[in-house]
Amino acid sequence: MLKTRIIPILTFNGFALVKTKQFDNPRMVGNPVQSARVYNSRAVDELMFIDIFATKQNRKINLKIVKDVIKECFMPVGIGGGVNTLDDINDLLHVGADKVIIKQVAFSNPNFITAAANFFGSQCICISIDVKKKNNEYFILNENGVNFKMIDFIKIVQDLGVGEIILNNVDCDGVMNGFDINLYNIASLIASVPIVYVGGGGNLDHYEELFTKTNCNAVGSASIFHFTQYTPSDIKNRLYKIGKPVRI
Repeated sequence: MLKTRIIPILTFNGFALVKTKQFDNPRMVGNPVQSARVYNSRAVDELMFIDIFATKQNRKINLKIVKDVIKECFMPVGIGGGVNTLDDINDLLHVGADKVIIKQVAFSNPNFITAAANFFGSQCICISIDVKKKNNEYFILNENGVNFKMIDFIKIVQDLGVGEIILNNVDCDGVMNGFDINLYNIASLIASVPIVYVGGGGNLDHYEELFTKTNCNAVGSASIFHFTQYTPSDIKNRLYKIGKPVRI
């Protein structure tokens, strides 16, 4: 049986870790290398490190910092930010990334997904999908002005070859008021690849609700670890008590 994955997410602005609320007002929350060291000591299942400003600022993620973060980790690490060429992916895999996270290039050059999956293997190609609810439907938030419905976009990208979807609810980002259960359940009916669900976790009850009311087996979180006393181990212990398979 697949183990439930609890995945801390480190979002980076090129200089330090930041945490947004509904993708706005980024707050400084620490140093990426030190944070990776702490999460490694707590034996988390995976780690994601994403430069959320790299594409917008038309630059690449700092490979030296990526390498320093990965050196601290004895768990799989996914890296994202400014990825739009095969060389970018190769560079990140070369310094130790296990997965590479792409986003905006899926709109500007969808065939890039297929090229990347064919060259490196689908297992290391992830796509980050940011979703907002409008008129009781879920749409993809992107900077290209493309108005995709979430269910249509998921079908497209998985047919192109992505190996994993990181599904981020923008309305719940950093709010810590609970997960949008309906969103996950709709996405899971469409997706044939694993989903890492992101956005909303603020206390242990939220995670219990997510994992009892959905078939979710991977969740990415940030705010709960930055702004509360809870740790990944606390979440795992709660899930273990309700019978979910976790690595303790």
